[in-house]
Amino acid sequence: MITQIPRATPTMAAPACAAESDEDRVILRDGSTVVVRPLATGDVAAIAAWFEGLGPETRHARFLGGVTMLDDRTRSQLAQVDHRDHEALTAVTPDGAVVGIARYIRFQQSSTAEVAVAVADHWRGRGIASLLLQQIAARARAAGIDCLTALCLASNTAVLGLLSRLGPMTTTPPEAEVIEVQINLLPRR
Repeated sequence: MITQIPRATPTMAAPACAAESDEDRVILRDGSTVVVRPLATGDVAAIAAWFEGLGPETRHARFLGGVTMLDDRTRSQLAQVDHRDHEALTAVTPDGAVVGIARYIRFQQSSTAEVAVAVADHWRGRGIASLLLQQIAARARAAGIDCLTALCLASNTAVLGLLSRLGPMTTTPPEAEVIEVQINLLPRR
């Protein structure tokens, strides 16, 4: 869960333009295809459509609570990416449906960012979350982020397994229902 959503602020045109040409067509393990691309600044409609594809359990796991809707303000804030301190990648089907979003938001004046991912229920199990997390971690490293944190349910072993693939991982407190995961993105020596 991203716990601190930055306030909506105007962004420079250059990162958004660069993001438009940054698409990666991927064939998934079941043979279907998606395009992974940065979320376009201001793409509130993509966020709304993605959220609608999340079932109650997926929403609970992603937002750590009974979130049944994203209000206009939250959708707008989530759509204000600057592609450096706040990055979001989307997985888009050939017909244009956004089926997965991963994002990081850097903590102010820090080399640490919070990360989160969720995939629409009917697209889960195809490798989209893993793909999005690997690519968002690479972008975080390129932006000077050396540690990712995530809050997640201790029972969400699938996400914990995916996060552990990004780098050495610690959890605190390990016995709680909701745990904080820290992933070291620095190269292993």
